[in-house]
Amino acid sequence: MSLLSRERLLMSLAPGQLNWVRLSGLFSPKVSAKRTVLVEHDHNVRRNDGVIAALLSEATQWQHDNVAVRIVLSNDFVRYAIVPYSENVNGDEEELAFARFHFSKVHGEVSHGWDIRLSRISGGMRLACAVDSALIAALQQSFPRDRPLRLASVQPLLMAVFNQGGLSVPEAGAWVLVAEADRVCVALLSGKTWYAVRNIRGRFCDLEAWISLVERVRWGVNLETVPDTILIHTTQGTPPSSRALGSWKVMGLRTRWPAGLLPTRDNAYAMALSAL
Repeated sequence: MSLLSRERLLMSLAPGQLNWVRLSGLFSPKVSAKRTVLVEHDHNVRRNDGVIAALLSEATQWQHDNVAVRIVLSNDFVRYAIVPYSENVNGDEEELAFARFHFSKVHGEVSHGWDIRLSRISGGMRLACAVDSALIAALQQSFPRDRPLRLASVQPLLMAVFNQGGLSVPEAGAWVLVAEADRVCVALLSGKTWYAVRNIRGRFCDLEAWISLVERVRWGVNLETVPDTILIHTTQGTPPSSRALGSWKVMGLRTRWPAGLLPTRDNAYAMALSAL
């Protein structure tokens, strides 16, 4: 199978559901299959366990297929932190150890069981994300290396949105707001440096609530000049139109919908499509 015709499987994992879309074609992808699996959460077990069981069950149907799998994790499964710059830290191993130390100061011993990654930009403050190692292990188990089905990428939703919409970030930076049904993540990029991130559980359902949340985070940022652009991605409906609201410039990040999906009917797949 040529790289140009390789099929892709885009998947999103959230505490309440698993969604996947199978696409064929590279430059003009078309949907060949899709599915939503609702997951019941037992409060006596870890939040990961229900969606892990659903993933292991779904993966059996593709184990012999030559498909590249891209997975987006709900921010509900992710912890974020801004890791300060230290001139005494050198090399990837020391930087990762420093990030782990930073998470442990905030979250304690539970962070010892997390898989931690750092943003690629170095020489300043960096954005770090942490995911339960058991979830990462389950992903690797579902897509073993000795089969044609391969795990191409795993991204937290915030990073998937940023990587997809990065060209929309003004040179001075911007606020990136990612809204899910029960959670909103707000991150500040000033120039090329991450300065703040908040991952907040709760229902923030409209533009007014999102701007209010950004303004709350803004007061805790020690910057002389704070970017006035807010880039908004929502998995729950149509993104806001780009316009000025008071002192803010709002820009909606639109999902790329391949042939075979309609936003009015298939909004459940918006998170998975962040990996497109």
